Amino acid sequence: MYKKVQTLIEDYDSIIIARHKNPDLDAYGSQFGLFHALKGAYRQKDIYITGDTNRLNFFGDLDEIDIETRKKSLVIILDTVAKQMLRQIDYMHYHRMILIDHHRNDPDINHDIYIKDIHASSTAEMVSEMLFSLGIDINLESAKALYMGIVGDTGRFMFDSTTSKTFQIVSKLLEKGIHLNELYKLMYLDTFENKKIKSEFFRSVKMTKYNVAYRKNTKAFLDAYGLESNYVSRGLIGQMAGIKEIPIWVNFTYDRKEDNIKCEIRSRDYPVLDIAKKYGGGGHLTACGCSLNTWEETDKVLEDLDHLIKEATQ
Repeated sequence: MYKKVQTLIEDYDSIIIARHKNPDLDAYGSQFGLFHALKGAYRQKDIYITGDTNRLNFFGDLDEIDIETRKKSLVIILDTVAKQMLRQIDYMHYHRMILIDHHRNDPDINHDIYIKDIHASSTAEMVSEMLFSLGIDINLESAKALYMGIVGDTGRFMFDSTTSKTFQIVSKLLEKGIHLNELYKLMYLDTFENKKIKSEFFRSVKMTKYNVAYRKNTKAFLDAYGLESNYVSRGLIGQMAGIKEIPIWVNFTYDRKEDNIKCEIRSRDYPVLDIAKKYGGGGHLTACGCSLNTWEETDKVLEDLDHLIKEATQ
């Protein structure tokens, strides 16, 4: 399958690399990692990176691409196969389409090649494996981006998705000259103001009957601190993790751009993916999300999660 990807890459003079909206480190890392590797290997080609941006963009600028260029391009979409997770322009206009993803959702995007590995720790791991297999050089900038993507989606190698293959790939990336301290400062060094926001966030965490921890981040909360929805939704959910009494934690956040409520669900042991799918979302067995239309729906999600724990413990 990788050879078919390489054949398409070599066939096109214009290549666009896209990924899901509200990108996390894996989306950014796999995107920029692939970009830098292909740019180094195929200097004569026009290679673009596209999408929205947020405070996790430690990687570089994004390209504005006209429709005509899109229509003649090979488009590679990373870290999702779902239309609702993408900007419409990124899956509507293309000549050929490749999907690379490690989530469990079935694609609703027309495609020519689909590479799926639900056992991979991250899409960045998949891209790294593909590049190594094809003999495409991973330069230092590519290696740094791919490493950051893997670190982000493995929770610094603490999640069960981390495997021996993950460490084998990371070992090869480190050989490219990565300075770990430099990257970890970039990703995790925090400000005093952010620490205060996290403290305020945690003080308002509530619990259901069956110890599902949750936080409802309203527009008023976002406005009070001048926060982006994506930062609160994905960047703060970890404040509820690693607590002995909490088996499942959920973060509900109002999204100004979409005028809906983002729901991020995390679990230490319980498979919560089907509940996310019930509300039109997806992801991994113990880390997934969906979009909701009303705050009333958030209560239904909590009821479903309580029921999951109740059924499992009876």
